[in-house]
Amino acid sequence: VPTPEDFHCHVVTEEVTMEDDPLLAVRRKKDSSMAVGIGKLKTFEIDAFISGGNSGALLAQTKISLPMLPGIDRPAFLTLIPSKLEPIAVLDVGANVNVKAENLLQFAKMGIAYQKTRGLSHPIVGLLNIGEEKKKGTHELRKAYEILQTLNEDSPIDAPTFIGNIEGRSVFHGNIDVLITDGFTGNVFLKTSEGIAGFVLEQMENLGPLEVIPGIRSIIAALKTRLSYAEYPGAILCGADGIVMKCHGESPPEAFINSILGASRLVKNSFIEKIKTEL
Repeated sequence: VPTPEDFHCHVVTEEVTMEDDPLLAVRRKKDSSMAVGIGKLKTFEIDAFISGGNSGALLAQTKISLPMLPGIDRPAFLTLIPSKLEPIAVLDVGANVNVKAENLLQFAKMGIAYQKTRGLSHPIVGLLNIGEEKKKGTHELRKAYEILQTLNEDSPIDAPTFIGNIEGRSVFHGNIDVLITDGFTGNVFLKTSEGIAGFVLEQMENLGPLEVIPGIRSIIAALKTRLSYAEYPGAILCGADGIVMKCHGESPPEAFINSILGASRLVKNSFIEKIKTEL
């Protein structure tokens, strides 16, 4: 259990706000918590950096300060979402609006590495698309479908790593462990899912006469816990040679605690080395 002596405070003189232009903030605000923290990560003074600030600035600061891992062209935000079975790693959820098929393959390998740090020996990958057929979607998605087949080269015939396209409505069934998409689609998917979950829970809390159902309140409370983003670590900025994590802008203290614990697990389970192995 940490003691007060285990915590150290580093005071900075500048703040990157949510309204700041990311690149200008990185160039001009050299004494912000992002600049100082990622700088310490670069010089190995710390093992991981966690921020609840401007996502664009965090992405820009990371790309400028840290080298990319060999074989990775672009970093991607990875986050966990609940499913009927195990939590699913989704990436990208906001770092890249436009991606190439090759980037999606890189995202898949990083997602596989992450799920292996959680104890999964054979993570299953799906590609988010508008239909399950391999000819569905944009040119890049169809190309990605073909490229992602290379993940199956070392897999048993009856247990492929890449199982094909996944429609949004099927994601939560729990048939996959890693969901791959571009940052625009992933961000919309994530926020829509959060919105629907919040709407359903709100409607359940306003059931009125149905409150007489035995145990309904405990069921709602359990669902709120399961669906709350505070229960999961923050989004991981995968691809850079260092562990960088982004918390939700409205994160309660519990979410930051879970992010700290999640970052600690990534360090202890050699997350960066596992990505290098997958690549």
